[in-house]
This record gives sequence, C-alpha cells and structure tokens, in this order.
Amino acid sequence: MRKLILLVIVLGFGSFFNAQELLAVKINCDSPVHKNKKRCSEKYLRNVVIDEDTGLEVIEYEKDVDWKKKNPKIAWSKIIKYKSSLRNSYELTIFDRDYVSDFSTGAVKSYVTKWNTNKLEGRILTWGGCGFWTCTYESARYYDFPGFIEIFVGDKRFRLRGSRGEFQFPYGFAKRIKNIGENESINLQIKAIPNSGLADKFIPIGDETIKNLKLLFQKDTKEWNKPKYEIARASISSKKLDIEEIASITLPSVVKLEGDSGLGSGFFINNTGLIVTNMHVVAGGDKEFTISGDNGLKDQGEVIYVDSKLDFALIQSNNTKNSKALPLCFSKYPRPGQNVIALGSPLGLAGTVTRGIVSAVRQPSSDLEDVVPYYVTLIQTDAAISPGNSGGPLVNSNGEVVGVNTWSLPGDEGRAQNLNFAISIVDILRSLNSEIPVEAENTNSCGNFVEKESIFKFW
Repeated sequence: MRKLILLVIVLGFGSFFNAQELLAVKINCDSPVHKNKKRCSEKYLRNVVIDEDTGLEVIEYEKDVDWKKKNPKIAWSKIIKYKSSLRNSYELTIFDRDYVSDFSTGAVKSYVTKWNTNKLEGRILTWGGCGFWTCTYESARYYDFPGFIEIFVGDKRFRLRGSRGEFQFPYGFAKRIKNIGENESINLQIKAIPNSGLADKFIPIGDETIKNLKLLFQKDTKEWNKPKYEIARASISSKKLDIEEIASITLPSVVKLEGDSGLGSGFFINNTGLIVTNMHVVAGGDKEFTISGDNGLKDQGEVIYVDSKLDFALIQSNNTKNSKALPLCFSKYPRPGQNVIALGSPLGLAGTVTRGIVSAVRQPSSDLEDVVPYYVTLIQTDAAISPGNSGGPLVNSNGEVVGVNTWSLPGDEGRAQNLNFAISIVDILRSLNSEIPVEAENTNSCGNFVEKESIFKFW
C-alpha cells in the first residue's frame, strides 16, 4: 500500500512540475474553446499556401522569425516558407527539435535543427527548471553545433564540416535524401562542447521531418537556362609575378557578395559584368546580391544560373563599368607543387590574399561524396580558404584562374592540417559547354597569349 501511495505522489509531483509541457500536448487548438486563446493564436496567424514554384503546401513566415530562443513559435517538422521583407526572395526550410528535460533537476536541453536543400543549421539551447528533487535556475543559453557533425541516412554516413553552426550539404547527400526509403531513419551525431556540460549526442530526426525533407529535396529544384559563355584568350606576362604583383592585378576583379542569407566571394569572367561564385553562396534563395569590390565598386547583381552538381553559380552585375575579367587557365589543370594564391572575403573581410601550393589534383570520385562535391575535378591546396572565401579565385603565378575556392575541411583535433579545395575552372567551362578558342601562336600552356614586354600591366 505504501508503495502505491509513493507512486501516486511521484506521479503527482511529476505532473505538477511538467504541467506546462502536458498542457501543450492536451490542448486542441482546433476546438472553438481554445483556438482564440493566446497559446493557440499563433497557429492561426500562419498563412498556409501552395508554393507556386514547387507545388508544395507550405506555411509562410517572415524571415526574421527568431528560432534561437527557448520555445520558439514554429511549426515543427512542417515546410516553412521564409519571405524576405527586404528583397524579392524566399527560402523553404524545415525545423526539427529533440527536447530533453531532466526528471530530477528540470534542466532542459533543446537540440534544434534547421534544414533546407543546401545546408543544415544547428543550435543547442539550455535553461533551468524544476524537477522531482530540485530546481535549477540557469538562464537560457545557446550554443552553435560544433564544427564537425555526422549525418546517418539509413546506412549511409555523411561527414560535414562547418562553422558557426552551419553545414553545407555535399551533392551526394541531396541524392540520398531524394531516394530515402519509407522505413529509413536520419540521425545526427555531434561532438561534446568543451566547458558547457554538453556531451556527445546522438539526435534522431522525427518521422514527419524526414517525410517532408524528402518532398522538399524532390520538389525544390529549379531548372536553369544555361547561359552562353565564350572563352577569350587574355594577355599574360612572360615572367613569373610575385605575390604583390598578382594581388594588385587580381583584386580589382574580385568582389564580395552579400544577400539576405548568403555571404561570399566571386570574380568577373568577362568584361560585361558576369561573375562566377559557389552555388552554396547563393543557396539561401536570394535572387539579388549586393556586389562590392576592392576598388570601390558598389552594385547589385542577379543570380542567372546555378549548377548544384558542380557547386557553382553565375551572377550578372547590373553595371558593367568596372568589370574587368580575370584571365582563365582554360586548357589544362595545374600540377601538384605549383604555387597558387587564394583571394576573397573570408568572414566578410574583403581583399584577403593567402598563398600556398597545389597539394593534389583530384579527379571526380565517389570517395569524397560525403564531404565535398565529387562530380568535379578538385584542386587541393594548403592556401587558407575560410568561410566567406568561397567563390573567390585560386590563381597561379601568372595571375590565371585555375579554380574557384570552395571548401575547407578543418584538421581533426590537431592531428591534420586543414584540407582546402577549389573547383577546377576547366570543369566549370566544360559544364557551360564553352568551346576552346582555335589554336593561336604565342600562347602558354593555359591557352593565353604571352606578352614579351619587360613591363606588364593588366589593369
């Protein structure tokens, strides 16, 4: 009898301390009694519509919805359409949450993930509460997911490196999600965060989230008209240039790109304002970008083409006044050991220059499908490539573009140096069906004209 009384007391206290959570479950917001109450009013502020581009049923929200707080008013596991109030752009996304409340202390850990077809964002929120034995009075804190996570889709593992809680998906991930089976699961594995009390965590993704992720990846794919791009031979100095010279002739053609959801770099590939960058720079759904350059350039540009397979995009600048094309090494790949320089805007710091060598030239291989684009030739380099540097040029000692800065894989807990990758410009030009110019005299191995003047000026 005493055991039964104790059980009733335990259940009673548990119900008391978790009343808020239980109430949220029991209330039927569709009933006339509750639908106008404050707790349910948010549901009826959502605008459920059919998205014109995908045909999916989505819930419209403003883009400034704050999901980095405890108990955000979000439709979990549903496809949400973020509408920008500043630009004519939107993003389709899905939120999922793994919510854990400690029975003894009432302390809460909420693992929130935000998914779209290009990237995953992850945050951990913690705050205090009251449990069976005691109360904790910890104020709300949030942490970004650590820089390395693993995603298990069925029996397939994807290793993602990121920063500030953001992780770009490799092309192989999208392909796997589109074909996920009805009974297959998605799980995340994240590392412990030092000095936070947060240990390694295995996070299961909800069934409804998985179902809608599959729909989103299958439907949220736009068909782009491939623009025509003609390769033009440039005039190149016959002597090797030093780093200062390369920077001075290259930086005026390198730009910083800023949108509502994207930040990165790019560079001009013709004299009429065409800019090449990475697909994941424009992946937030922004149709327009602010373009700024080291030479004082300020302009707007529109995304005109995206290649998700090779991870590159093209932006057309509105003003072509200061758009000087960089010379392209279009007829050959670089060689291992060759000196290269990476230029761009890491962390938004425009005009940044780093140097290194070509560590390897990696041909397309499925061995890398879980970490980087793998349908394209990758140039591996030790020249530093940081977030925001994506889309900038990787150039050789003549100032010719050999690749587009794309990806950096941080060393694993100090046991390896960073592995940096650029997409080969040769593969990008082939993807655009650009024809190699007819043979000509006085050209170098990259296909450009060689000038023999002792003093060479590009700009």
